[in-house]
Amino acid sequence: MITVPVKRLFGGLVIWLAILAMLLALPGHVSRGNQELVLTLLIWVGVAQAWNIIGGIGGQMSLGQSVFVGAGGYTVAMTMIKLQPGWPAALVGAVVVSALVAWLLAFPLLRLSGVHFTIGSSAVALGLLAWMVTWEWTGESRGLNIPLDAIPDRATKFRVVAFAAVLACVVTYVLLRSTFGLRLMAVRDNEDAAAALGVSPRRVKGQAFVLSAALTGLMGGVVALNQASIEPNSMFGLTWSVTALVMVIVGGMGTLWGPVIGAYVIYYVVDRSLDNQPVLQALLSGVLIIAVIVLFPGGIMGVLQQGWTWLTGLVSRGKIARRRRHPSPSPHRSRPLPETGSVR
Repeated sequence: MITVPVKRLFGGLVIWLAILAMLLALPGHVSRGNQELVLTLLIWVGVAQAWNIIGGIGGQMSLGQSVFVGAGGYTVAMTMIKLQPGWPAALVGAVVVSALVAWLLAFPLLRLSGVHFTIGSSAVALGLLAWMVTWEWTGESRGLNIPLDAIPDRATKFRVVAFAAVLACVVTYVLLRSTFGLRLMAVRDNEDAAAALGVSPRRVKGQAFVLSAALTGLMGGVVALNQASIEPNSMFGLTWSVTALVMVIVGGMGTLWGPVIGAYVIYYVVDRSLDNQPVLQALLSGVLIIAVIVLFPGGIMGVLQQGWTWLTGLVSRGKIARRRRHPSPSPHRSRPLPETGSVR
């Protein structure tokens, strides 16, 4: 159960509501090209933030997030094609199906740890990709096409993506300040010590795994709505997992703003600036992640936090030095001395 003092959340939630309000008002005030650019960036923010829950806060280096992107996307497409309940119900179905898939996978995968978990999760992702390519019911390698009349308009799609990305950030914000988040970080840092304190590592990791998958499935659902046409390689490919991992590492693992900063740096600064040079894109991303791991293990957020700590320390030392050079007069000596003389 996740418990957290409400007073500790209020200020941050107000900030996120303000960010959401600005994003919801964005359509109609920017060009179509810039709107698509921000929409794609928000998708990556949501996917990276969802991965951060299990990978950054939970310490489980998963390469299986593409499973839940694909599960969410195909759930939306299949639901809208065969059942036609409307896109809001289809997105709810994407969250439920992705969480259910994660619950089923948690039992075998979370028995593994370290590099074995990473290899196991990637093997599951590749296996499901191969299955989807040959599964006739879901269109095999041809994929699926959502009816255009069932898809919301461009502005509505943008607002849905914005809501999903901000929701992933708000969930992470609450998690980092909750007792469940403390237990998850304790398991990440030392499973044996956490177990000795009464925390069940497998249960905590399983709950984080399902939560991360549910948010990832939601992002996969909005990807399907945005693209209208999906196929296995675009939805179940390892690119989702690897790119999310790189974004979180570059931005700062286990932090709230790290995935946001990492998504901006990798997608906008690297990918968009080198859009026509995929080889140089991959090379620069690799060099960047190696440099961050070696020089700045805490990512960009770690550098910013260290800089802030240094700056506040410098200001504090300056105040202390000024007090020593100009000591304030003693309150006792500042009082006027009583007059002496004869008493009438």
